[in-house]
Amino acid sequence: MEAFNFIPILLERRIDLGNQDKEKSKNKEETLNGLHEDDNEQESSEQDSEEETEESLEEKVLELKDQLLRAHAEVQNVRRVAGQEITKARLYGAESLAREFITVGDNIQRALESFGQEADIKSIKEGLELTLKSFEDSLETAGILPISPKGDPFDPEKHEAISVVEDAQEEPNTVIEVIQRGFTIQNRILRPAKVVVTKKADNK
Repeated sequence: MEAFNFIPILLERRIDLGNQDKEKSKNKEETLNGLHEDDNEQESSEQDSEEETEESLEEKVLELKDQLLRAHAEVQNVRRVAGQEITKARLYGAESLAREFITVGDNIQRALESFGQEADIKSIKEGLELTLKSFEDSLETAGILPISPKGDPFDPEKHEAISVVEDAQEEPNTVIEVIQRGFTIQNRILRPAKVVVTKKADNK
């Protein structure tokens, strides 16, 4: 009888073990399913992140292209305006200088007309001096200034030596005579002055 009583106990244990195995298997399956779901969610999240990154890069590329086009258009506009301003400056500069020389021409015409009125030498000289003064004023307005270096040391950048003479009273390389005045324009040499320069006297 005791042996028969032990059989139900074994059956109950087997049933419990079977239930435990089923529960473990179920838990394992649920765990695996959870892992698969996590992997799927992670893959989906990574894919979404990559798509967002690509969209962001495309937007930045388009923005940079737009900025480049705007900058190019602005540079072209600046060049066009600068070209127009340079052209205007040249035209207006020539126009202003032309007005000044017209005045010089008027003075020369008056000087010539004075010859027909039996003018004396003094009045002719005064007329020519006035004309020369008007001419020099016109040049100065255009930034053109004369070089009159008499008494100055010889400067090969501003002067052209036509002759060299001995002079015991002056220091060597001194300009003692100006044959033809030179001119500068905006501090640049337009024409060097032609001069006579001294050299050390040869003591014999």
